[in-house]
Amino acid sequence: MAATPFNAVLVFVGEDGSVISYPCTVSDVNGEYYTFPDGSDHVVLPSDHGILTLIDVILSASGTDTSQAQIFVNGKDTGEKIMNSANLGSVYNRQFMSSPISIAPGAKIKIKQVT
Repeated sequence: MAATPFNAVLVFVGEDGSVISYPCTVSDVNGEYYTFPDGSDHVVLPSDHGILTLIDVILSASGTDTSQAQIFVNGKDTGEKIMNSANLGSVYNRQFMSSPISIAPGAKIKIKQVT
């Protein structure tokens, strides 16, 4: 099938209650990484809000060539996967709303698309 790009928003909350959102472009190509607004394939989390917790991932589509994505923190695979269909904007209780992930301040995040 033909890859169909879509959008994502990653939502984090800091220990101090700050909410931080990162919009991304998802190419829907196996092995490629989410692209952040500055054009890079990663984002470095701020270090002034304490531990950050990924509380939501909102996708505009579930993809045609990819069905999930691996989350890497500081170059290491966390073992956590974003399941595309479980994170559509139309889904009432998305994946990380009930199972958030805590990440150290200043960590480098990359998200790799996989089939």
